[in-house]
Amino acid sequence: MRHVDAQSVVLTRMAETRAEFLATSKELAPTRAPRVSRVAADVGPWLLRTPNAALFAALLVGLVVLGPKPAIRTALQAGLSTWTTRTVAALADSIQYR
Repeated sequence: MRHVDAQSVVLTRMAETRAEFLATSKELAPTRAPRVSRVAADVGPWLLRTPNAALFAALLVGLVVLGPKPAIRTALQAGLSTWTTRTVAALADSIQYR
């Protein structure tokens, strides 16, 4: 069998299996429900009830007053120092002296 003949046989089989696959997948495909937006129309009251409302407000004021780069740098430094303090305190509490 020549290469051209073998190639045509393989391509024919590929086309047949692709057609079978497409027919089967259309039958088995679930119908999708229309996507409903989960974003509330009025986010303000929800944001003010969150425990970090003061943090969000301070970050927004910092963005306006300082600009984005210094405000983000300051927020990251404050967060990193808080995280480091909590981690060291937890480590010190976990060590038991005998």
